[in-house]
Amino acid sequence: MRRLREWAGSILIDPVREKILRLCDKAPEFKKTFSHPEAHRTSNGLDRLMNYQDRILYTIGYFHGYKPGALLYLRSMALVWNFHPYSTRSRHEGLRASPFEELNGFQYHPNWLQNMLLAVSPRGWRA
Repeated sequence: MRRLREWAGSILIDPVREKILRLCDKAPEFKKTFSHPEAHRTSNGLDRLMNYQDRILYTIGYFHGYKPGALLYLRSMALVWNFHPYSTRSRHEGLRASPFEELNGFQYHPNWLQNMLLAVSPRGWRA
C-alpha cells in the first residue's frame, strides 16, 4: 500500500488520485482478512449466479406483469442452472459434470437434458 500511495502521487488526474489515496487509507481494514487465512476471499461463485439471475430477471421485466408466470420462469432458470453441464476442461480435470452431480454424487444419464428430465420426473409416472 505504501508503494501504491507513492505511485498515486505521480498521477495527474485528480479524481483518480483521490480514489487511489482513499483506497490506501483503508489498508488497516484490509489487514483484518489476513488473520483468517482459511476464509474465502471472493464471492465469485455467488456473483456469477446472481449476475445470471439478474439477466434473467431483466429479460422478463423484473416481475412486471403476471407474478405466477415470473415465478415459474425463475424456477425453470434454477432447474437449468442446477443441471447445466460444466465446461469440458473441468470435466477432464476429474470434477463432476454438473452442479446436480456434484451435490448428489451421481447422474441418471450422461446427457444433461435427459438427466434433468429424469431427475424431475415423478419416477416416470405421468399424472
